[in-house]
Amino acid sequence: MEWSTHALSGMVAGYAVTGGDWRGAVIGGIAGIVPDLDEPKSKFGKLFFFISIPLNSVFGHRTFTHSLLFSLLAGVFIYPFTDWWVGLSVGAGILAHIAGDMLTGKVKFFYPSAKSVGIAISLFSFTLIDRITRLLLIIFIGWVLITKINLDL
Repeated sequence: MEWSTHALSGMVAGYAVTGGDWRGAVIGGIAGIVPDLDEPKSKFGKLFFFISIPLNSVFGHRTFTHSLLFSLLAGVFIYPFTDWWVGLSVGAGILAHIAGDMLTGKVKFFYPSAKSVGIAISLFSFTLIDRITRLLLIIFIGWVLITKINLDL
């Protein structure tokens, strides 16, 4: 999926695991793009090329950073330095990214196992699924915001 879809899915995941906290949505949205640090051609990979290039050289794309292990390690690593909900939002945002990539291709979810998990699809299907998913996420976020504003009034 594209970075904007990953960010939106991470926002929804972070919001959900924190019981509707907007801060969880922000953290989850940022975490939702982190797994593509392993791809130097991605927006995030270009920004952090000094990490992305060596990471890609060692692991390749959609391997370690697209795994359950990475999601757990990231959440556990950040936990001692912040409140519990930040680590939870990070883990959820990363898992949302991975789930999206499994809808549009295969990942090494159980890394270091070599087994790939996901659906291999065409470029047309990739684009279609990405756009529909993004639209549904935007609609959902809009609905949450409207509902929250109406409840606050």
